[in-house]
Amino acid sequence: MTEILTRAGRRVRDSLVEGASRAYAGAAMAPTRDRTTQEMHETVVSAVTDLGEGVRRLTLTGAGLRSFERVGADEYFGLVMPKGPLVMPDPERRDVRAAVADIDEADRPDLRWYTIRAHRPETGEIDVDVVTHGDSGPGSAWVTRAKVGDPAGFVSGGALYRGDDVSGPQLLVVDETAVPGLLAVLDDRAQRGLSGELRIHVETPTLEMARALGVPEGMTVHARGDAAPGTAVLDALRGEHASDTADLDYAWLCGESGLVTGIRRLLVKELGMERRHVLFSGYWKLGAARP
Repeated sequence: MTEILTRAGRRVRDSLVEGASRAYAGAAMAPTRDRTTQEMHETVVSAVTDLGEGVRRLTLTGAGLRSFERVGADEYFGLVMPKGPLVMPDPERRDVRAAVADIDEADRPDLRWYTIRAHRPETGEIDVDVVTHGDSGPGSAWVTRAKVGDPAGFVSGGALYRGDDVSGPQLLVVDETAVPGLLAVLDDRAQRGLSGELRIHVETPTLEMARALGVPEGMTVHARGDAAPGTAVLDALRGEHASDTADLDYAWLCGESGLVTGIRRLLVKELGMERRHVLFSGYWKLGAARP
């Protein structure tokens, strides 16, 4: 009985946390595409492809991915990375991070969030492209060592991009970690025959990394080198590409925390853009373990 009450209390806590988070996001930025239900699936690594410049693609296969449906183009998911046998979090918990934290330490997997680069429901497969950094974080360390046959968990998340709801000019800015989401958005728009002006800026450490990630030729890429994330693209949007910030109906800013908050500040505080038209998401934070 005590365990049942404890689990019920955890679910209530999860609902309160989720509600507060959504309320804050609803007032601070553009709306996202949220899920009404959550899915968890056991998968296996069925292919590993090194794309170059520290970019690795994992293909995950699972029966549950055949019926899985994305709610938006840049769908993100929780990758559950076991240290031994796969132990999945409580499927009734909405706060997946808290549910993982409540697993006994000996069995507790790591959890990081990534974007689905491609989904093939007919074969129950997804591709996820990850920028690796050795052992600098649990996600990078696990992905670097992943091999065909390794078990992994999949937890559905949601999607951020809603630029297909607007008709005016859009500004899309990403760093290397958000390139897979950008490309998924562009693929979706092309498949649906959507038109409209997209002003796209990609910042990566090197031009070679942009090519490894599949950034198309001709797209505006800013190589920052050893400078802090956001330095190159923010300078460009204040300088030679300042016209790309004019008369926007929507902005989608994803990547390192300082990069996205710096550009949001430029658009909202300095240029007066309505904050409810700006979607921003910090995928990682400089100096902290990468996702």
